[in-house]
Amino acid sequence: MDVLLAALGSFAALASFLLTFAIRLWQLRRNEIAHLYRRMEQIEKRIENIEKDLTELRERVARLEERV
Repeated sequence: MDVLLAALGSFAALASFLLTFAIRLWQLRRNEIAHLYRRMEQIEKRIENIEKDLTELRERVARLEERV
């Protein structure tokens, strides 16, 4: 009987550890995905700013060409 209880206790401890480990891996993956989405948004904003600056630069060049 003691061997059975020891085996059940060991199984419960192992199951608890594996569940905790799986949850931690899932949290890390979720955080990594969230970080990637934030980084992607930052890159999109930079691209939008570059496009805006390029448009302004083209307008300035067009005005300078009109003067010449």
